[in-house]
Amino acid sequence: MNTPLDLAPRPSNELDPVREGGELAAFLDLFGPAEPDAGPTRPSLRASGTRLLGWAQDSARRAARWGSVAGVEQ
Repeated sequence: MNTPLDLAPRPSNELDPVREGGELAAFLDLFGPAEPDAGPTRPSLRASGTRLLGWAQDSARRAARWGSVAGVEQ
């Protein structure tokens, strides 16, 4: 067959402008934070570790008071 190729035109290198109130803006708002000043929903690793350490020390103190561990001073 000797027919010429029918190629689609090349896309331009210019970026399409994003409209402020369009569907894309509404879609992107779904993934943004509900409140701009809201902190992280989960505590940091350091805060979790500190809380765990406090819990472990308190549990050891309570166990020593109950007499489960012999020879532990308070």
